[in-house]
Amino acid sequence: MLLSFGSINAQSLTGTRGLIKAPTARMYESGTLAIGMGYVPSKFFKRTYGEFKGTRTGNAGLNTFVTVTPLPFMEIMFRYSHELNMEVTPQTKYFPDRMFTARFKLLEEKKNRPAVILGLQDISALADVTCESCSNFTTTYLVGSKLLNYKKFSIDVSLGYAADLIDLPAKDMKGFFGGVEIKYNEFEKVQLLLDYDTQSLNIGIQGYLFNKLHTVLGVMDFEPMFILAYRYKI
Repeated sequence: MLLSFGSINAQSLTGTRGLIKAPTARMYESGTLAIGMGYVPSKFFKRTYGEFKGTRTGNAGLNTFVTVTPLPFMEIMFRYSHELNMEVTPQTKYFPDRMFTARFKLLEEKKNRPAVILGLQDISALADVTCESCSNFTTTYLVGSKLLNYKKFSIDVSLGYAADLIDLPAKDMKGFFGGVEIKYNEFEKVQLLLDYDTQSLNIGIQGYLFNKLHTVLGVMDFEPMFILAYRYKI
């Protein structure tokens, strides 16, 4: 018998539902709002402006996000991506990257099939809100998730594929990705996360405190990272 999907808590570094970074086909209940941040190691954070745009400069980053599920089949997210150790001044000409993501549930999970979601990440250029070259984290993906049970463990398995969309190249993820969220059912407030995000293998431990506060501590290719988010029903 499948357990309630509400016990699966993961929210990824990107700001949407997911594992460490790889997306999943899970959504929060309709009317859920999440506000949080995620620390991106310097090994993975790329400059989003200027002469060295797209290169790793040695600075880490911080993703701050607001994610809302207005309908049972829709999730939207707005995010700032800050480069740490960079001042926002006229002299530096630096301003944190802004992006929108929209995700749509195409299939509900059934006994013999996974849930499936279409994700449109950093879609402002597609909507002509910003120019194509101004978008730094574009990607389009399909991902499926299936919850399995083994003895006293719940194992949520996800697999997806990210690609270009029309004239928008996939800059953040391209190719196959996936991972698992593993929960020991007698200790359900803590889960183990493992994923591959098309670039690196990641592992973390997540906890859900006071039915509001979501935390993840982990490593991305052996570089420390964390996620902290406050979640509640509107």
